[in-house]
Amino acid sequence: MNGPSERPQQPPIRDARDAGGENPTVRFDATVHPGVTNRDLLGVADLDLDRIPDPEGDVRVVVTADECRRLLESGYEVRLHAQVPVRPLPAELVEQDDSVRAWLEERVEGIERSGGV
Repeated sequence: MNGPSERPQQPPIRDARDAGGENPTVRFDATVHPGVTNRDLLGVADLDLDRIPDPEGDVRVVVTADECRRLLESGYEVRLHAQVPVRPLPAELVEQDDSVRAWLEERVEGIERSGGV
């Protein structure tokens, strides 16, 4: 049987309050459900959270520990599904300004513009 000393040590989960103002090191993939005191899920949109599509139609979010606490304090039930480490976006996924301008110009080519260049 694994004793406490045999378990792999996980880094502590920190949020912005715990890190002295730093950014969180982990976020959570979670779903928000009606709670005992708050049954209306439309109010989740007012909390300015990062929403992601959910194939089941649930309210799915990527949140910090502090945002989970806010949801719970607002009367919702929160189910955590996975940790999502916070790290920089790979450079190959970041479009450069020139390529974005070219893409946009291609899409708007031929559309009349009024009062501008």
